[in-house]
Amino acid sequence: MTMDWGNLLGQWLLSQLEMMPMTIIRQGAELRAPNRLIDYLLGEREAEEVRALLSRPLKEQPRLATVFLPGIMGSLLASVRGISTMLWFNPEIITNGHINLLDLDEDGQTDRSPDVEIVPVGIEKLTYLKMIVTLARETRLYEFPYDWRRHLEWNADMLHRSLERWSWANPQRRFTLVGHSMGGMLARTYLARYPREAEQKIERVIMIGSPLRGATIATLIFSGQTQPSRVVSKIHPENDVVRFASNLPSVYQLLPAPPEYFGTDRPYPVNWDLYDAQAWGLPNVRQKYLDDARALHALWAKADPQVEIIEIAGCHQRTVTDVYQVGREADDDTPSYEPRYQDEGEDSGDEQVPLWSTQREGVKTYYIEENHHSLAANPQVLEAVVSLIQSGQCDLPETLPEPSRVLRNLRSIPLLQQVAELRQRLDAGRFLREDLAKLFFAR
Repeated sequence: MTMDWGNLLGQWLLSQLEMMPMTIIRQGAELRAPNRLIDYLLGEREAEEVRALLSRPLKEQPRLATVFLPGIMGSLLASVRGISTMLWFNPEIITNGHINLLDLDEDGQTDRSPDVEIVPVGIEKLTYLKMIVTLARETRLYEFPYDWRRHLEWNADMLHRSLERWSWANPQRRFTLVGHSMGGMLARTYLARYPREAEQKIERVIMIGSPLRGATIATLIFSGQTQPSRVVSKIHPENDVVRFASNLPSVYQLLPAPPEYFGTDRPYPVNWDLYDAQAWGLPNVRQKYLDDARALHALWAKADPQVEIIEIAGCHQRTVTDVYQVGREADDDTPSYEPRYQDEGEDSGDEQVPLWSTQREGVKTYYIEENHHSLAANPQVLEAVVSLIQSGQCDLPETLPEPSRVLRNLRSIPLLQQVAELRQRLDAGRFLREDLAKLFFAR
């Protein structure tokens, strides 16, 4: 009997109603063949790639154990008491101006609104569908959604407890940690906090587009200058993205490492003291969270767990590599921040993470010309991840390839046009995977 994997996948996607636009849910009766849902959400080309992955023969037992850790904003967050609903990712939360239901309180430990109790409930499947399908068919997959708003140390403790539980029946089981973006940072934090346990339980760590020294673009989040921040704010005026992001401990942990931990001869990427809140000249920057971020970089710097770490880095994409603070002649002046971009070459990146943040002593780095959001769905990356899990080797180059310029995206679409078109799609229920990249303002 031939299994219709595409139809089964469509049924599975349809069952995850919390992450679906309401219009799709209402139209569910019209989707007589759930197979159509895959094409609708992913597009024909990506849908065919998913079906090709599903058609591969299942790997025979025993399978190696893997844990997948998504990037920041890649875990679904739901309120389970009070207001009981999916909050992230839910397009209606953005279109109705309710993004600040996700705010953390001043302590960074509890939800600001007393009407919600927010927990991670799953991994966002539009971005990570191909990665999850690949790992589920090739390995024994454990998914680790986490509350990406919180300190990485808090989530590393959660990961530690999960690994202990997953290996209870088989204490000799070893895991490969596969992390995209902040997921790789979370894996490093676990290694640093639990080195002895990691050496016993972790075969290797595979990071995909994960910053090892921070990401310069994170400095623009606090002034609301990132393009997704501006889009979300303009969709509804009550979406206060700067207030939300400025009170997320995890966002501070994305900043470039302090100079004493930067660890490269490249010039430092900003011209003010990142770790002094007053030096920013912005009202929302929190000194406590800057201190916490510095402490995490110190922890990473001194950690030396005997676990193999591999990085797959995107390159030759237009990336913010440096940011300059200008216009602050006196302490009470409000400065502006001017980003500098690199389109290709050794100082480029994957649109989010500069190459200078993907290379470090003791880390083997492979390269591919791809953007940050698409790295975890790139077919070559998927093949490389499976090969690295199985053998520790892959066919991606270990030296920076020449730029092909094939993947260069069209730019300079006016912001108001982007907002208007996105709002129309959200209101009409035509929300597709590529729209996620426009709304993930902290990724």
